[in-house]
Amino acid sequence: MPLSLNSIVSQASNCLAADVDGEAVLMMMNSGNYYALDPVGSDIWARISDPKAVVELCNDLKLEYDAPRERIERDVLTLLGDLVAAGAVEIKS
Repeated sequence: MPLSLNSIVSQASNCLAADVDGEAVLMMMNSGNYYALDPVGSDIWARISDPKAVVELCNDLKLEYDAPRERIERDVLTLLGDLVAAGAVEIKS
């Protein structure tokens, strides 16, 4: 299923996460691979602990961060796409 602004995403159940000095470190249970997220990525990770529409996530981030809407959407879709490919994020619909 392709990722879009209309997608609903959430953290994958096979991914363990820990906070290390304000940054999320993810471990994929099936592969043993680790991923470290910067503070903004960690914020996004925390916001998808429950299923959330990508467009709603971008709306929330626009209120929090001083960046153009287009950049937020592009960066969020890129990060989530990488996390979907790694198996850390699931697309619900």
